[in-house]
Amino acid sequence: MAKTIHTGRLTTASDAESVVFLLGMRINRLWAVPEVARVGIAMGRMIAELLRHGNLGLLSARTFVSGRDVMVVQYWRSAEELQEYARADGRHHLPAWRDFNHTMRAAAHIGIWHETYRVAPGMYEAIYVNMPSFGLAAATGGPEPIGAGRHSAAARLSGVEDRPVMEPS
Repeated sequence: MAKTIHTGRLTTASDAESVVFLLGMRINRLWAVPEVARVGIAMGRMIAELLRHGNLGLLSARTFVSGRDVMVVQYWRSAEELQEYARADGRHHLPAWRDFNHTMRAAAHIGIWHETYRVAPGMYEAIYVNMPSFGLAAATGGPEPIGAGRHSAAARLSGVEDRPVMEPS
């Protein structure tokens, strides 16, 4: 199924705080196929559960693979909903977290990591050129036209004088 391409230069803005959550797995031992599969399946189950249940707070997720690393970029409505999901009995994360810590952490065949960022309104900038809804735009309701005074990244980010390097089209 093809995604709609939004042509031109677009941005996104939201009046609500959101959370960017990066998490990933690194394959430290290439022969650790069973462990990699186990962690990968657990991560897949969590993403599927979150996408099925939109009321849990996940707004958008995208997976990237680069060599030995797998990273999932997630956008959440709030840090509180992210923490609630992480600790909830009856959800996929808590048993997977316990299993990893109990059976795989000491072996070091696989590394896991995460970073959490609160994104306050007006404290980020974004540009999308000829793209489907992606990243923050996908999480916050879609891309929007760039308005007057917001053509440069500096102006979108910090409200400084709008001095674009190229003429806006």
